[in-house]
Amino acid sequence: MSFAGALLSATMANASNDTIARTLQEYEVVSERVRKEVTSTAPLFNLTDERMKTMGVTDISDALHRLPGINIRDYGGAGGMKTVSVRGFGTTHTGVIYDGIVLSDCQSGKIDLSRYSLDNVGSLSLIVGDNNDIFIPAKASASAASIIISTLSVPGPQDSLWHLTGQMRFGSFGTYNPYFKVSKTLTPKFSFSAIGEFTHGKNNYPFTLSNGILVTRERRNNSMMNSGHAEINTRWRPTPASTLDAKVYYYDNARQLPGPVILYNPICNEKLRDRNAFGQLTYKNLSLRKFSFQGLAKFNWDASHYQDKDGKYPGGVWDESYYQREAYVSGSALYMPTDRLAFNYSADYVYNNLTTNQLNIVSPWRHSVLQSLTGKFQNSWLIATARLLYSIFDNGAREGVSAQDKNKLSPSVSVSVQPFRDYLLFFRASYKNIFRMPTFNESYYYHMGSTSLNPENTDQYNFGVTWQRNRSGWLNSLVLTGDLYYNWVRDKIVAVPTNMFIWQMTNIDKVRAFGADLTASATFKITSRQNIVFAGNYSWQRVQPRTSPTDPEYNKQVAYTPIHSGAASISWENPWVDLVVHTTGQSDRYGTSSNLPMTRIDGYMELGVAAMHSFRLRRNTFDVRVDLTNLLDTQYEIVADYPMPGRAWKLTLTYKFN
Repeated sequence: MSFAGALLSATMANASNDTIARTLQEYEVVSERVRKEVTSTAPLFNLTDERMKTMGVTDISDALHRLPGINIRDYGGAGGMKTVSVRGFGTTHTGVIYDGIVLSDCQSGKIDLSRYSLDNVGSLSLIVGDNNDIFIPAKASASAASIIISTLSVPGPQDSLWHLTGQMRFGSFGTYNPYFKVSKTLTPKFSFSAIGEFTHGKNNYPFTLSNGILVTRERRNNSMMNSGHAEINTRWRPTPASTLDAKVYYYDNARQLPGPVILYNPICNEKLRDRNAFGQLTYKNLSLRKFSFQGLAKFNWDASHYQDKDGKYPGGVWDESYYQREAYVSGSALYMPTDRLAFNYSADYVYNNLTTNQLNIVSPWRHSVLQSLTGKFQNSWLIATARLLYSIFDNGAREGVSAQDKNKLSPSVSVSVQPFRDYLLFFRASYKNIFRMPTFNESYYYHMGSTSLNPENTDQYNFGVTWQRNRSGWLNSLVLTGDLYYNWVRDKIVAVPTNMFIWQMTNIDKVRAFGADLTASATFKITSRQNIVFAGNYSWQRVQPRTSPTDPEYNKQVAYTPIHSGAASISWENPWVDLVVHTTGQSDRYGTSSNLPMTRIDGYMELGVAAMHSFRLRRNTFDVRVDLTNLLDTQYEIVADYPMPGRAWKLTLTYKFN
């Protein structure tokens, strides 16, 4: 079939279905559409909502496990914090983009992905470096790697029907999760959607506690959580070639913190409440033949309140409250002088500040200006992109000394070559230099922060090969990707003790990472109504401190980084009950970069199964899904002393009216 093989997207990598796009060039291939993962100039891995269903994905953490090169810090249970790092860069080097705009946490630099459920997610992608899309804001290219979350779009202009979804999910350990969504095109120019969900979990799952020869069965306590999330999305189409999208988002999670498992001391009275609200606007205009424009605006408010009841505190209670605010605007212009050549200029401005009830924090603020200039050339066998990102940071504080002001020019380049016209075989290579500013915690936190810190500076190199084969026989499709990479981090920020009680952040560390990522997916046709679908990934990575040969950590594996990790799923699609078997796992890790035997965390392999079926009656659809996770009741930890749940079940009932 014919397809636009040289599509230059006018939006982010996972734009909604009715977004207008432009083509640089069209050519004919007798096959199905080539996947983005195959033609990308830099590593790109994409999971659509349909692919996640086929793979038996259960939640955001499980989805991330299905992407290569990702390490997850998961503190266990529904609502337990989940942060990610990619290819050894660390969590703060991974950007998270939610419907086209980068999420931020100026305090810690870590985005907690447990805040985002999969029920309204249309696709989840991982980009390492810069890929083919150039019509993006400057801030979207300011990270070593990015996770892109695209929610399900509002109805198109020709769809005048009401769309209703009601869902109820029950699970082990006192978990229930109602969800609803309503969407409609009210006029040919205006559509909307609204969602709401609530999650309650006792999270009192059992685990095994070993103390020498004594092995006991315990339960997590002080781990209940109540979480709510609401979102309203609208789309206005003033002209056929322009759109204005608006989003209002609110999240509230009140949870108890079980803390690490400490022998014979199960008492914990810590609580944490996180709240986040933001509103954002995205305007796109593609009406001119050679020019396209995009404007973004966002205001974000984030609050966290920590409380610990203990007699050792004056008054018996310790309270910490932190409030973040961000104002963000961006403008981008895309110019395409020919069908093979395109240029994009983007300019972003960001203002962040942090206030707290702690007397030793100086209420810092930061102005950031980011500008990027990107060029792209594409013909029938070559895609090449190059970008320069110029970043300016102006730091200040209401009281005391502020962090240093910084500016930096960061280049990147990537290329993909198709040497044989008749084969979907591509070779790719990419380089990216990027840096990250110290977070407010690293610069100002009491007894730890240092205002003299330099940014962490990174270089990443990637060489890969991708191949896709489509045919009409029993093997419907086969997609293979393989990448080798080398990363180098300078001026890494680490905490160093100055005495027994005071630590300080300083730039002393260098880290080297090299490894390989492999992915494979295939669809086998059994009959006209039955398919076997396989998907798998494997990562090998060595991430090593390289500061000085005299350091005890030199050439050891960085903490919480497995050398081997991977995931696989195989599903049977049929007219009766779709079945999926899936597994994820990783090798041993260490809780410290010195790799002491006492800090070793055992590797694990977790097995799960899912069964699902849909009933359709006119415009009504009923879905039933049953999941069994950790089927073999494997006892394991991802973060030291935070045991993960054992065998568990989920029952999901969904009603859709379309």
